[in-house]
Amino acid sequence: MNENFVNDTKNDEIDFAFYISVILKRIWLLIGVVFISVAAAVAVNMLMQPKYKSSVLMMIDREESGKIETSSFGSWASDEDYYRTQYKLLESRTLLEKVYKNMNLAEVPEFRQPNGWAKLKKHIKIIPITRSRLLNLEVDSYDRHLCTDIANTIAKTFVEDNISNRVSIAQDVISALDATERSTRQQELLNSMPQVVNSDFIKNLKNQEIALYKQYVQLNARYTVNHPEVISIQNQLQAIREKIDVETKRLIQSIKIELSGQFSGNNIRIVDEALVPDNPYKPNKMLNLLIGFCVGCILGILFIFIVEFLDKSIKTSEDLQDKLKISFLGFIPVNKIKKSQNEYEIMLKEGNFLLAEQIRNIRTMLGFALSDNRKAPFLIASSLQSEGKSHLSVNLSVAFAQTQKKVLLVDGDLRRSRLHKVFKLSNEKGLTNIWHEDKKISGFEYNVQQTKVENLYVMTSGMRPPNPSELLNTPLLEVFIKWAVENFDCVIIDCPAVLPVSDTLLWGKYINKAIFVVRYGSTNSKLAETALEKMKNVGIKILGGVISQYEPKGLTYSKYGYYKNYSYYTSDEKKEDK
Repeated sequence: MNENFVNDTKNDEIDFAFYISVILKRIWLLIGVVFISVAAAVAVNMLMQPKYKSSVLMMIDREESGKIETSSFGSWASDEDYYRTQYKLLESRTLLEKVYKNMNLAEVPEFRQPNGWAKLKKHIKIIPITRSRLLNLEVDSYDRHLCTDIANTIAKTFVEDNISNRVSIAQDVISALDATERSTRQQELLNSMPQVVNSDFIKNLKNQEIALYKQYVQLNARYTVNHPEVISIQNQLQAIREKIDVETKRLIQSIKIELSGQFSGNNIRIVDEALVPDNPYKPNKMLNLLIGFCVGCILGILFIFIVEFLDKSIKTSEDLQDKLKISFLGFIPVNKIKKSQNEYEIMLKEGNFLLAEQIRNIRTMLGFALSDNRKAPFLIASSLQSEGKSHLSVNLSVAFAQTQKKVLLVDGDLRRSRLHKVFKLSNEKGLTNIWHEDKKISGFEYNVQQTKVENLYVMTSGMRPPNPSELLNTPLLEVFIKWAVENFDCVIIDCPAVLPVSDTLLWGKYINKAIFVVRYGSTNSKLAETALEKMKNVGIKILGGVISQYEPKGLTYSKYGYYKNYSYYTSDEKKEDK
């Protein structure tokens, strides 16, 4: 059970090497996306209009609890409530409308709109400084002088309005205190002041007044106004009321003395006025470039994996096994051939060359696949043209000939023949000519040509016929194949592409074994599946798959690890390539 757990854990591990290999494989796509993203950031930096920001440092003190409070002030539940209220007042419509009007911002295009104060509010930002009574009032604008003036004007107007409100309330109180004949409103204002309402002495006197008044009402109901008890109660009430009046006047006088100095200062002040900024805060060129680079990297990697996900081409041995369900025979690396060189020349040179080694590996793998009948002929086919089947046919036939086997390579592509060009042979006689001979075995021999490679014989396609499919669909083809198997140790048929013509399927009526060639990073797995399905439907057994045009640079990923591709060039070959 522990072993299973360990195996599951290994399978669940993220293979970073695979992801890195995918990125490196399409590194130019990543570089291109990053370049475009950085170029866009540069364009933004160049086209964006510079924006400036200026700030005022202000300090707001909490009002002292000993100061005069009337019912119009109210009480504050906490310091947080108080400061939040002040911040909202800094953004209030009344304050911003006053600033908007006084600075004539309606004439500035940046702020010109019906509700100008609302536009102005969008350019204001209040930033409280943590654990202090300070705050920064920030204003931004395209004009660096204008943002400075607006910030200073808002701060000064807010301070002035705060002083004006406090003085206005104080003036109402002092006016009520100084009046010899107070109006009902003034008397109510004074009576509602906390110093008067909360006085214990006045509360006691008022309780006595209420008690005496109740006795007066009771006595007045029983006696006349001239009754001695009624008169006594009246005198007591008068004395109590005089005491209340005297005590109230004393408190009012003390309030007046307190007010004389209490409103002389202000709890809000400007610490540092706004200064004209030297540099714009937008665009932040370095930040934009960094964002452009990061976004480019993210998008580039995303595009790489999207392309990788959508890529249905064959690239690895696992692709052959998982997508096409066929065994893997080997890779055929890219072979850059000079005009003066033959396509199979590298097979004849001494030394361990990568192409030659891979061809020999395929030859060995085919030996295992054909263990039941090593003389069985086989086809070399592909789903589409230009996937490397002829290149494999040529080099593989040379590899078999080097094992002292008598090899016959047949150009089975009657539509686009090329083997006569590779081996520099005449195409005037070949496969199509066997239908024009006397149908004797000597006719087959006549159309086979010997090459410069020992033990290697080639039957070219011959002159191109008007009806290739009809020629291949005759009993004579079966006769020819039997003759070839009897006279040669190895028979290889270079077939045309399976899609869209049916020539390969006609060959499959008589030769039921084939090698399937796909081009690295080019062959679509869906098309390859279709071609394989067609071949299997006519009874052709796929011996295995070969991946051609593989570029052996760096590392080839496999779920079993990495296969490192070494260069097998000799020193002489390196000089020739240079």
